[in-house]
Amino acid sequence: MNDRLRVLQRQPRRISITLSYHVHEALLSRSENEGRSVSNLCAFLLEDALREQQPAMAQPSGFEGNGHRAVQAKQLLGINPTPNGHLRRP
Repeated sequence: MNDRLRVLQRQPRRISITLSYHVHEALLSRSENEGRSVSNLCAFLLEDALREQQPAMAQPSGFEGNGHRAVQAKQLLGINPTPNGHLRRP
């Protein structure tokens, strides 16, 4: 595989999700408070949640940071993980 193809494969990916009104409002409020876009905040929260869920596994580059923020984000959004790793609202 040539170097150009490898670089292209590591480019960020875009996804589309559907959120409840309350989750969107919480994300919008927090993103405004932190001075970042909702998209950037969501990417940050997802990376933190994945990092926290799999601390023993080797992390891909770009996964540096503090897992404590993911806990705070889950508390802010009212999301609690179940023992099998799925998320549920309180």
